[in-house]
Amino acid sequence: SSGINAEYGENTAVVEKYKKEFCQEVEAILSDVFPKKIIELDKLYKSDQLKLSRAGEVKEAAKASLKDVVAQKEAVSSPPPAKRKRNESSSFENGDEKMRFSTKVHCNPIVSELIGTLKPEIRELIEYCNKIKMWIQLLIPKIEDGNNFGVSIQEETISEVSTFCEFAKGSFDDMSRYFVTRGKVSSKIVKYPHLEDYVKYLTELDEKQFLHIRVFTNELKMIYCCMFDIINKNLEKIKQPRSQMSSNLY
Repeated sequence: SSGINAEYGENTAVVEKYKKEFCQEVEAILSDVFPKKIIELDKLYKSDQLKLSRAGEVKEAAKASLKDVVAQKEAVSSPPPAKRKRNESSSFENGDEKMRFSTKVHCNPIVSELIGTLKPEIRELIEYCNKIKMWIQLLIPKIEDGNNFGVSIQEETISEVSTFCEFAKGSFDDMSRYFVTRGKVSSKIVKYPHLEDYVKYLTELDEKQFLHIRVFTNELKMIYCCMFDIINKNLEKIKQPRSQMSSNLY
């Protein structure tokens, strides 16, 4: 029994040491990293990379990504399939199929570069959110009757941080959907290069994604600002939800 108690005591000491070091790490993130991230994201939002006038460049880059389709369209000049003889239909279809597989539609380099810049920022934010939630969870005292106002502040803060975290996770899905949608439109352009509506849709899609990235960059900055503000204003209650005087009364 004494051996078990000794082992339990040692394990408890290890956990307590981890909790102390982890709490110090999160407090350092809040005091040092968050202000820096706010400044960095504000600079990115106001940089030439995300200036509104660059939307025109994005549309031109979208058109340039279709250069192989345009070249293939100009190279192949043939009458409509309906006018061909039946015995030529199979050879036409085979040639058309080869043209589709040999035609390459490039990604929009501007949009792809910006997505590559933002993804690490989103991953980092999600990691910080999870650490903050765990930090507050470790600070929640044991369950007691009464004097739970500070605990309710802790729980509300965890809820707010969770909302920010889910919003950041959803942005990954948005980026994936952009590539899927663009791929579907590109396949239509390769199949029907004579329909200008699909080309127009592709350029509009790239412009929309660029504007979405611009807005989302500002929203990332606002998330850091809001989390920093909420936690800073309620830091006393988060770290010590029950005052020493109140706990002595129970």
